[in-house]
Amino acid sequence: MSNTPGIETREIADDDLDNVAGGLSVSGSLDGLTAKFAPGPNGVPVLTGGSIKSVSLSVQDIPLGPIGG
Repeated sequence: MSNTPGIETREIADDDLDNVAGGLSVSGSLDGLTAKFAPGPNGVPVLTGGSIKSVSLSVQDIPLGPIGG
């Protein structure tokens, strides 16, 4: 069993997003990022695989109303 808490998701109405003053505040972090690249067309690298140990993402300034209702 994992000690990771569950993630709650909610749908946000377009009208609610239109009323957000100043836009969204988004922040996050990555830990243990590994990426593998291969040569692609015209010498542009193409991502072929990778892994991330952990991800943290926070989005603020969206009024969601009461939770669980």
